[in-house]
Amino acid sequence: MSDEPQFEKVFDLSDSRRSLRAEEEPLDTGTTSSQPRRQPDGLFSAAGHAKSGNELGRVQQGQDSRLARLKRRWNSWGQRWRSSTWYITSVVTLGVATDALAYTVVVPVLPYRLQALGYSNISALTSWLLFAYSIGIFIMTFPVAWYFARKPYRRGPLVVGVCVLEGGLLLFMLCRPYWVMVVSRFLQGAASTVVWTVGFALICENVEEKNMGRQIGFAVAGVSIGTTIAPPIGGALYWHLGWHAPFIFTIIICAVDLLLRLLVIEQKELPPIETPHQLQADREKTPTPATEAGQGLETSCPPDASASVKELSPWGVLVALAKSPRGMNGFIATFIYGLAIGALDPTLTLRIEQIWHKNSDFVGLVYLAASAPSFITGPIIGALADKYGAEWIMFPSFVFAAPWIPLMLLKFSLPAFVVFFALCVTASSCALGPVGLEVALAARQVEGMSEIHQFAAMNLAFSISTSVGAVAGGQLYNVSWQAVCWFTFGAMVLSLPFPFFLAGNRPLSRRIFRQKDTTEGANEVS
Repeated sequence: MSDEPQFEKVFDLSDSRRSLRAEEEPLDTGTTSSQPRRQPDGLFSAAGHAKSGNELGRVQQGQDSRLARLKRRWNSWGQRWRSSTWYITSVVTLGVATDALAYTVVVPVLPYRLQALGYSNISALTSWLLFAYSIGIFIMTFPVAWYFARKPYRRGPLVVGVCVLEGGLLLFMLCRPYWVMVVSRFLQGAASTVVWTVGFALICENVEEKNMGRQIGFAVAGVSIGTTIAPPIGGALYWHLGWHAPFIFTIIICAVDLLLRLLVIEQKELPPIETPHQLQADREKTPTPATEAGQGLETSCPPDASASVKELSPWGVLVALAKSPRGMNGFIATFIYGLAIGALDPTLTLRIEQIWHKNSDFVGLVYLAASAPSFITGPIIGALADKYGAEWIMFPSFVFAAPWIPLMLLKFSLPAFVVFFALCVTASSCALGPVGLEVALAARQVEGMSEIHQFAAMNLAFSISTSVGAVAGGQLYNVSWQAVCWFTFGAMVLSLPFPFFLAGNRPLSRRIFRQKDTTEGANEVS
C-alpha cells in the first residue's frame, strides 16, 4: 500500500512532463492543417495565443534586461575619468574649438570661392553669409535654453548638435547656389547654440565653484584654438587641394568631437560615492529623507525649497539679466567682442589682398599670429579671475585693446599691421575670459535662473553683435577701410564704462571711490 501512492505520483509527474514537451514541440511542417496541435487539457488556439503572448513578453523583458546590463557595463567602463572635471572640460573645450573652426575655416577662403563662382560685390556677400551663421544662433538660442533648462542631462543635446554641424558643413561644401550656402551657415549657427549653452552649463554643473573660472577659462580658450588653426589650415588646404579639402578636415575633427561627447558621464549619473564634491556639499546641509535614500542628488536645495522656485520665461530671463549688474556686464562684454570680430572677419582678408597682394595662405598665418597668444592667456585669465575677481581683468583688457585698432590704418609695414591686429585680438580675448564666470555667478544670485539661461543670453549677445558687425563691416568696407576701423574703435571705447562700474563682486568704481572716501574721512579725523 505504501508503494502505490508513490507510483501514482511518479506517473502523474511523467504525464506532466510529456504535456510540457507536447506544448514546446513545434507544429509538423508536413501537415496541411493550420490549426495548432491539440493540448492535453482540451484547449485550442486561445491557450496557444495566450502562451505565445507570454513568451513574447518574456523575450522582450529579456532583451530589455540585456540592454540595461549593456548600458550599465558601458557606463561602468572608465567611469572615473569619463566623469572627471578635466575630461568634461576638455570635451567642452574641443566642442568650442570645433565650433570656432567650422566658423573660421571659411573666412580666409570664402572671398576667393565667391569670385571663382562668378559673384560680384564680394565683401557684402561674405558678410551676409557670416550674418546667416549669427541668425542661426539668434533664432535657436531661446528654444534651446527654454527646452534644455527643463532637462537634467546634457550629453544628448551635445551629440545632436555636432551631428547637425557636420550636416551643415557637408551641405556648404557641396552646394553652389548662394541661397543654399545661406541655409547651411544657418544650420551651423544653430548647432553652435548647443555647445555655447548646454556645454558651458555642463561645466558649471560638474565643477566646484572655486575652480569654475579656471575651467571656463580653459573652455573659452577653445575659441582661440579654433580661430588659431582654422585660417592657416583652411587657406593652405584650399590653395593646394581645392575647395573641398578644408571641409573634409573639419568634418574629421567633428567626428572625433562626436566620439568624445558620447563618452561623457555626468556626475548626476554616478552613484553617490562617485561624486565627492556633491557629497561634501550634502554633509554641510541638513539631511532630508530624499538625500538619505540616495534621491534628489540632482539639486543642491531641499525638495520643498526647489519646488517653490518660480521658473522664469525667456523674456523674464532677459529682464532679470538686465537687473543683474554682473550678468549685464557679461552680456555687454560679449556683445562688444562679437561686434569687433564680426566687423573685421569679412574685411581683413580683402584689406591684406588689396594693399599687400597676399593670398589665402598668408591670411591664414595672420590669423594664426593673432589668435595663438589667446590660447595661453585663456586659462591664466580664468585662474586670476577666480583668485582676484573679474573687475581686475576686464576693464584693463578693454583699455589695452582699443588703441591698436586705429593703428591698423597704417600701410607702411605688413609686419606692424599683423602685430597691431594680434595685440587687439589678444587683449579682447582677455576681456572676454572672465565673462563665463560672471554669468555663472550671476545666475546663482537670481531666483528661477540657471547657468544655461545666462549662457544662452551670452550666446544671444554674441549672435546679435556678430551679425550686426558682419553686415556693418561689409557695407562700411565698400566706403573705406578707415570706416571699418573707426566703427570698431568707437564701439570699444563706448563699452569701457560697463566693466568699470559693473564687473565683479566689488567693481573697480566702488573700490576706488570708497577708498577715496575712506582716505578723506581719515584725513578729517586726523
